[in-house]
Amino acid sequence: MKRIYSASNLQEAYLIVGLLQQSRIEVTVENENLQGATGEIPFTHAYPEIHLIDERDEARAAVIIREYETSRTHLKTLICHNCGEENPANFASCWACKANLVE
Repeated sequence: MKRIYSASNLQEAYLIVGLLQQSRIEVTVENENLQGATGEIPFTHAYPEIHLIDERDEARAAVIIREYETSRTHLKTLICHNCGEENPANFASCWACKANLVE
């Protein structure tokens, strides 16, 4: 097995696992239960890690991870004209006041 990604939290790890599994790339998550040990061990050792089962999938996995990382940097937000709250760009209505965000 080969480590291909170190996630900042378990949710991110499983989001990436899902993306990889959709492309039939088998992976495991290591350090899944170590976040509770932060403080006892260095926090960088507690990050969830994604490991490839078959190292021949490394190039395909790298492309998927790169696309994931690129898409995160281009996320936009919408400011509600009714209450001023920030909402993800894919929301049709404000999470706080339910006002319509799409004009």
